[in-house]
Amino acid sequence: MKRIIDANIILRFLLNDLSEQADQCTLLLKRLERNIEQAFLPDILLGDIVWTLEKFYRTPKRKIGELLIPIINLRGLRCSSKETIRTAMRIYAEKNIDWSDAFVGAQMLASRQYTIYSYDHDFDKIDGIKRIVP
Repeated sequence: MKRIIDANIILRFLLNDLSEQADQCTLLLKRLERNIEQAFLPDILLGDIVWTLEKFYRTPKRKIGELLIPIINLRGLRCSSKETIRTAMRIYAEKNIDWSDAFVGAQMLASRQYTIYSYDHDFDKIDGIKRIVP
């Protein structure tokens, strides 16, 4: 049976702020790593994790990528597109732009849609993406 993994599971694991829950989350992630269990991480919840780490815990963008990529790479963890997420993490850290812009940019590159209507200049920082105004 496929299950959804909530943002708080990954946050408890990373932050280790509630030790009993962190221990339970660690065991779950080990089962996902060994592909004993499978769980799906929706894109919106990944965004919640990134936002919480960046805005609430003041984690630097590069560090967020370092923390999340190994989790994204777990064999039993399913995502919409692991490659798109890895690309988005790279753009997010290297270009110092908002997560949502980095994720949209990575999706655009993956789907070969290279032009976006936007007033947001963050898209100008993404190689291969052209921003136009209406």
